[in-house]
Amino acid sequence: MMNTPVAAIKPEDIPKSYYDFSSYNSKQRMLTYWYQLSMIHECHPRDVLEIGVGTGLVAAYLRHNGIHVTTLDINSQLNPDYVGSILSLPEGLPIEAFDMVLCSRVLHHIPFDDMERALCNLSALTKRYCLITLPVNDFRVYVMSRITSSSISTLSLPLPLALKKVLASLRGRGGGSGVWQINSSRETSEKKVVVVIARRFKIIKMFRMPEDQSHMMFLLEKQ
Repeated sequence: MMNTPVAAIKPEDIPKSYYDFSSYNSKQRMLTYWYQLSMIHECHPRDVLEIGVGTGLVAAYLRHNGIHVTTLDINSQLNPDYVGSILSLPEGLPIEAFDMVLCSRVLHHIPFDDMERALCNLSALTKRYCLITLPVNDFRVYVMSRITSSSISTLSLPLPLALKKVLASLRGRGGGSGVWQINSSRETSEKKVVVVIARRFKIIKMFRMPEDQSHMMFLLEKQ
């Protein structure tokens, strides 16, 4: 199975070994965990539902800090508390029982036409907050600078997406990833994504990570 591109494997069939630290947790991915944890702690939740177990790093840190975490994943190999899809919630999963629902890099694995249905379920699960991370179709050059003992400053220059396609084709990666991204098509433009989200939630904050603008985060509040 491991010789099969992960995009061709259904999420429920991805082996647990896929999430091994050395192969999955790049420096860029670790940044997403930092932003998730930072935004969660801004909201001071006591109970968090994490949809998509992944490596378990975020849940482990939250638990270490006294936050009760419940997990939901379609993949039983990851040993979530509840096995099921965000499109079809498992029996027994409590409704409106969580101060925050975390759904990071999950929704792009379902058809975009089903996103509103998923957001409806997210709204039903949370008592107040929801934190979503979505990938963005982006291509840019980054410049980072840091004076000793200060924070890193990041500047970036966007490049044409057409150039990204050419380079991907030259590297033999032009077949697509099998998932959608913000701005990967007219149907999934940032404007349309925001409209769909705003039908179910109040958008408190939305931003791209400065150090990796291929990730967009949405801090949401239940309407």
